Amino acid sequence: MKHPAAHNYPPEVVTSMSDLMRFEYLVQARHLLPGHTVFSLLTGTHTSKLRGRGLDFEEVRRYVYGDDIRNIDWRVTAKTGTTHSKVFNEEKERPTFIVLDQSSAMFFGSKRYVKSVSAAHVAAISAFYTLKRGDRAGGIIFNESHYDYVPPKRNKALVQHYLKCIVAQNALLPQRKQVQRDPHLLNNMLQVTRSLVTHDYVIPVIGDFSAMDATTRRHLLALSNHNDVILIHVYDPFEQALPDGRLVLTDGKKQLTWNNKKRHAGKLFAAHFREMQTAMTAEFRHYGIPVVFFSTEYAIEDQVSHHFKQ
Repeated sequence: MKHPAAHNYPPEVVTSMSDLMRFEYLVQARHLLPGHTVFSLLTGTHTSKLRGRGLDFEEVRRYVYGDDIRNIDWRVTAKTGTTHSKVFNEEKERPTFIVLDQSSAMFFGSKRYVKSVSAAHVAAISAFYTLKRGDRAGGIIFNESHYDYVPPKRNKALVQHYLKCIVAQNALLPQRKQVQRDPHLLNNMLQVTRSLVTHDYVIPVIGDFSAMDATTRRHLLALSNHNDVILIHVYDPFEQALPDGRLVLTDGKKQLTWNNKKRHAGKLFAAHFREMQTAMTAEFRHYGIPVVFFSTEYAIEDQVSHHFKQ
């Protein structure tokens, strides 16, 4: 973990330890609906497929490294020629492994927050809710140059260390605006995640998914086979709908002039974003992976409450 120099940026642009720690008190004070799907995934508390004995039998499935050998179903194993384990249901907490994008693509915001700060807030809420429920929280934070890994622990000091890693990477972003973007970064980090988790994890993946491709989907599906994955898509209103008038847009290398009224460009742009949200939600719902959208225009804690109460 690197420690950048002190900055004078507003909290909507660059987060701080005090900014993230306030979510601990918010989590303790606010009563949300613990039975809600999003709440369950963020906290790691819901009916899970655990490998145990004396519990309610759920199913038989192929053996996964780390399964208790006492739960091997030898009859099915002999019949199929492939090792199978019995799976049981129990209401139990599960470790949360947060995958947080703090790359240069996340340093953008047109309204209240930049995406990197909103994403950091979601990660803090997820970590503190998990800790409140008595389970382990940790994960990775990544940018173009490195990633920080904090093993999930049921320990406030380790969660604070995870938050310090977030703050350190987040503070680097104003100086990293011109960093060349790596289209394979998210895929590489999901590959790292696959090497670090086994099964029965809750895995919130937090970012803007701007570089998502077929390989991304393959990694997410592989992770979801034996874990609960939830995609937290952080977007900016500017990505949702462009303001009226003539605009000059740039990716840092090339520029173009955009006129919202020309050939209904503004309506087509907004429609494309809605279609993306609908398609992404439907695609991953098919695989049992929830997708939740958070806007940089509003405080994350208010949006979380809204999602929980739906």
